[in-house]
Amino acid sequence: MAEKTNYEIKLKYCPNCGESLLKTGSLLNEYWISEDTAYFCWCGDCSWRGEIIEVKRVIAPELVTS
Repeated sequence: MAEKTNYEIKLKYCPNCGESLLKTGSLLNEYWISEDTAYFCWCGDCSWRGEIIEVKRVIAPELVTS
């Protein structure tokens, strides 16, 4: 029997106009690239579309300030 778990969608709003991506007419598709979570979004209100990637780890050089 499948285990029942609660799943929470982290991305809920369009980054362009702020409308909910969970309402009818919008598209929100979650998928994975290696260890990172990616979302393909299409907003039904403003027609913005794109991918948002939630990265778990970033390796960057140390920034030097003068």
